[in-house]
Amino acid sequence: MKRYLFGILTAAFLLLFLAGCTADYVPDDYIGKTSAEIISEYGVFDYTGMPVSSDGLYRNCQCGYTIIESQKSFLGSSSEVLLLITFDANGVAIACEEGYRPGG
Repeated sequence: MKRYLFGILTAAFLLLFLAGCTADYVPDDYIGKTSAEIISEYGVFDYTGMPVSSDGLYRNCQCGYTIIESQKSFLGSSSEVLLLITFDANGVAIACEEGYRPGG
């Protein structure tokens, strides 16, 4: 009985632990949506490559959300990692990838 209880508790712990290792984002959640739809669902972008157009959409640019904050230490600092979303001329997301803030 103890063996089964231990096995069940171990399996539950591993399931909960490994579920936290999945990515917080799925590129398909962004591609095909306008910047306004993405902002209403996920909040304001942490990085914008261009100012917003008169109709409230980002066009022909990349915008992004911070995935990993930069870490400062005694030996220097690490780079901030962003989820960069590329928008076309119509303001629709056409690509999504991890990257670094342009210009440092």
